[in-house]
Amino acid sequence: MGKIFKVLGWLFGMLVVLIVAAIILVPMFVDLNDHKERIITEVHKATGRDLGIAGDIELSVFPRFALELNGLSLSNAAGFGGDNFAAVKHAQVRVNMIPLLFKQALEADTVQIDGLTLNLAKAKDGTTNWDDMLGKESSSEEPDQAVDSPPGDGGMMAVSIGGVTITDARVVWDDRSTGERYEIANLNLETGEITPGRSVDISFGTSLESRKPVMKGMLELTGRMMLDDKAKTVTLNDLDLKSDITGEGLPENGIRAQLQADIRFDQTNDALDVKELNVTSGALALSGELQGIQIQSNPKLTGQFKLAKFSPREWMDTFNLPTPKTADPSVLESLELSANIDAGVDHVALKQLIVKLDQTTAKGDFELANFAKPTYLFSLDVDAFNVDRYLPPATEGGGSAKSRGNGGAAGNEELFPVDTLRQLTVDGKLLIDRLTINQLHAEAVQLKIRSRDGKLTVDQQIGRFYDGLQKGTLELDVSGKTPTLKATQKLSRILAGPLLLDLTGDDKLLGSGSLDLSMTSRGTTINQLKKGLNGKMSFDFRDGAVKGFNLPKMIRETKAKLSGEAVTISNEPEQTDFSELTGSATIVNGLVNNQRLLALSPYLRVEGNGKANLVQESLDYTIRPVIVNTPKGQGGEGMEELVGVPIPVRIEGSWSNPRFSIQLAKVLADQQKAKLKEKVDSKLEEKLEEKVPEDLKDKLKGKFKKLF
Repeated sequence: MGKIFKVLGWLFGMLVVLIVAAIILVPMFVDLNDHKERIITEVHKATGRDLGIAGDIELSVFPRFALELNGLSLSNAAGFGGDNFAAVKHAQVRVNMIPLLFKQALEADTVQIDGLTLNLAKAKDGTTNWDDMLGKESSSEEPDQAVDSPPGDGGMMAVSIGGVTITDARVVWDDRSTGERYEIANLNLETGEITPGRSVDISFGTSLESRKPVMKGMLELTGRMMLDDKAKTVTLNDLDLKSDITGEGLPENGIRAQLQADIRFDQTNDALDVKELNVTSGALALSGELQGIQIQSNPKLTGQFKLAKFSPREWMDTFNLPTPKTADPSVLESLELSANIDAGVDHVALKQLIVKLDQTTAKGDFELANFAKPTYLFSLDVDAFNVDRYLPPATEGGGSAKSRGNGGAAGNEELFPVDTLRQLTVDGKLLIDRLTINQLHAEAVQLKIRSRDGKLTVDQQIGRFYDGLQKGTLELDVSGKTPTLKATQKLSRILAGPLLLDLTGDDKLLGSGSLDLSMTSRGTTINQLKKGLNGKMSFDFRDGAVKGFNLPKMIRETKAKLSGEAVTISNEPEQTDFSELTGSATIVNGLVNNQRLLALSPYLRVEGNGKANLVQESLDYTIRPVIVNTPKGQGGEGMEELVGVPIPVRIEGSWSNPRFSIQLAKVLADQQKAKLKEKVDSKLEEKLEEKVPEDLKDKLKGKFKKLF
């Protein structure tokens, strides 16, 4: 038995000597550079590509297996131009043979790759320049059978790499089907020792360039990565990514940003965990945490984030962005928000959203669904918002917001973003405690907004609107060639004076009442909408006044002038009081036709009718006041003779400066004629009673009446 072991030992020793001799002697007598042509030929047979080896191939085997390549290149696929598919200036790898032979452990020094160039491209027909190297799987081939490791097998050998160094690499992506072209240049990657179960330092940097869209910039990344083969996890701690990007659609000085986080990917559960997430860009600071599932198949992310308070105006100045000009220059000074996020491949939802912009706070939910054809869903509750502060300031000569009703604007500006509205899909609800817009003030505002296929509907209800209520619907349809507008509005118990004062800067009408309006129109500008306006309206106001003229005073002064009497100077306000003002009108192609107007006061009853031209902003009206009573001691003296007599008053001219004319001369002439007729009739009656027979009295009366 001892001889057998001696023989076996001698054979094993001889085998070891032969292996060691081969390891030492083969590199000494075999030069791979002599076999370049054969290597190139075999690569061409396998891939159809041309392999270029411009430099030497260096090989050593013991005590380390070392391979060094220089000047390698691989030609591109047919039809993709003359640039090489890939090229490497220098590559080197060294492996310790002793652990590999006796411990089944792979220990390598730093893997070095210098001057890597990789040109990736897609043709217009969708094929890529690497499809030909992937090969085609035969459906007849049996799938590989899994081989169970025998008991006690340690599984995959231990791997330890001293590090990876990639310098001056370049990667190009050229998508000829879309015209997009991206280039990563000056790519440098350096890692520490890579050992399973231990973290490794990573440093990465590169420059970026894109042709469509035009963009360029740089990226820098550092961190510590750990690969756990047993747990099937990848952990990246202390991740620090910095970017500086300029290009199309970005500010002139570009956007600089930094991202920091701890990331863990669980391959077994296909889960992602992002903690200590911080994104900064100038004064902007975003923090949060994210959790993801089904990352490789159908990614879904949940988490929360917070945008710290910052000044949007200062942030835009930092990156030389155009700062919007606002009526109030103190706005856009403070913004902060927070929310829970739920996102997938085709949607993103923000729950428990809180946004604070300057003095306004909004709370609610927001969701963007179906990225291919976006649908916006929201429900927001706002405490107070003044829209006017964020609107552009009034232009020179254009007047303030309170002069907008004077018709000074050209009115030919496009009002509706038609292309955007045709693509817009919205379903949302907005509650606002206090709202200011176009100088109008409203409280307890409820808005329901729906838009689909170019049809926008807004239902609004205001709980407190100038001491009254407001309810209405606005429908805008831009699906056709010409936009159409339909609106219904109902105002109840509103104070007309404060409303008109805020809206136009002139409270021409005072009183409390209601207004019902229903109208339709077509067009894209103010002038077109005015010309195409059709509908009807009615109103009912109580205990108010029409400012701008004092009707009783005008009647008195006109009567005094016609009678040659002195005009009594009065300090009465230039307004006509009423206890009731009602009316209705129809609107046809921008022309308001009001055939029923009635105003009542303790001293007057006024009826009227006429037209208002919305396009020309002019009036053509006739009112007929009737004095029903005369006040004593308040300028009513001498008016008794006009009691019960209709007095026509013409109102003509522009809305802002109408002209009034009282046709009192004819009234007074008719009145004198009536008095003369009364006297003649009285004298005639006396004469007829004395001298004319009874059968002729009626005939004679008729003849005399025709004279007056």
